[in-house]
Amino acid sequence: MKKCILINSPIFWDAAAEGENYLSPLGLGYIATYVEKAGIQVEILDAVKQRKSVEDIVKYIEEKQPDYVGINIFTQNYKLVKDICEQTKVKCEWFIGGPVVGSIYEEIVKWNLKNRMNIIIGDGEYIIPTIILDNKKVEPIKKNENIKVFRVDAESEFFPRDISDIVLNRKFFHDEIIKNHYGEREIAMVTSRGCIYNCAFCGGARSVNGGIPVRIRSEQSIVNEINDILKMYPEVKSIRVLDDLFLSNKQRIKQAIHVFSKYPQLSWRGMAHVLSLKPNLDDIEKLKGANCRELFMGIESGSESMRKKINKVGSTGDVIEVAQKILQEGIDLKGYFIYGFPQETEYDFQQTYELARKISNISQTTEGNFRTSVFQFRPYHGTKLYNDIVSEKGIVHECEFNDIISKFKGRNQFNFDFGNYSEVSDEILNQYIIKTQEIGEGNA
Repeated sequence: MKKCILINSPIFWDAAAEGENYLSPLGLGYIATYVEKAGIQVEILDAVKQRKSVEDIVKYIEEKQPDYVGINIFTQNYKLVKDICEQTKVKCEWFIGGPVVGSIYEEIVKWNLKNRMNIIIGDGEYIIPTIILDNKKVEPIKKNENIKVFRVDAESEFFPRDISDIVLNRKFFHDEIIKNHYGEREIAMVTSRGCIYNCAFCGGARSVNGGIPVRIRSEQSIVNEINDILKMYPEVKSIRVLDDLFLSNKQRIKQAIHVFSKYPQLSWRGMAHVLSLKPNLDDIEKLKGANCRELFMGIESGSESMRKKINKVGSTGDVIEVAQKILQEGIDLKGYFIYGFPQETEYDFQQTYELARKISNISQTTEGNFRTSVFQFRPYHGTKLYNDIVSEKGIVHECEFNDIISKFKGRNQFNFDFGNYSEVSDEILNQYIIKTQEIGEGNA
């Protein structure tokens, strides 16, 4: 029987830094499910959860001697994954995928590999087992002696049009239950793929994923998965929905209310957009009634001019109105903020900080609590801002860990940057990141 290892790639060279704020690699889990269905022996090596270094991963591959190895790749660990692939001497065939591969496959093609590699742009559940079983059946869009590139877009026969039909076998995950910050045992799931918005900094933006429509699972398929989770893990008390944008419109809000009302024993958390909630403020009370514990909202900036530059739709007034309603209904809110966008000034920084403070002040008089999650801007391959930086400067700085902002527990994987592209010094940039994060820590 053919053997396959799927690797959830690490972010850090040092394994000790991995494993914080862990989320199961659901994408690899779906692929593993369908690789096994094709009669192939498969396992997931979760280098994040198991804290495996590059050296550990290469050694594991050499010990297991698999026929095939799959690995995901991200902007921040490009060099690390390249090193794993180039260091592996045992004979095997690689698969590589992830949100950025459509933008970087021309670079991957130049890697100095000892083995063959298949670059998968798009969903991998159907195409990867097919390539393993019958390589000649699938036509690549590009190839050289060792590397083939395959694109799974809406025109591909391997494109999962109805993701309600796709199942996930959770046996491949290593102890996937986490304790969320409420102390509840929590499991993650996905109910849709893709995002309707086009933020200039986001790897999930519509323009980065051209040709791939947003796909939403049916209510029954979501219910079926929750039932399976509770059967497998009766101790679970919370569901985290990991969609790029869970509550994207009225229909999705109604779906969430209807689904989670069936499970009074469960709380749940998920991502919402200010413009999906603003026309539906009355539904927020119903979300609370359906056991919504916390909503996540990408606020990013409090500067109206900067919001236009990064194509962040919705005004700061909309943000305050929606945030106030969420908090008043007793739902907690986690706001995501970013500092350091290109051309951003300290005045822009101050507006962002003041917006975070305003929402925090509102939460002092409501049942709902507010916390922050703050990042330094990172240019991701394929995004408008990444392309603008390369066009203007010719290069994006290498990824580096930022020790100065690493004081907050459980945030190691967020405390790195690719350089400061704002008009403000590193010192002031770090100060704003820290003091805005402290709002959510209860220290300001």
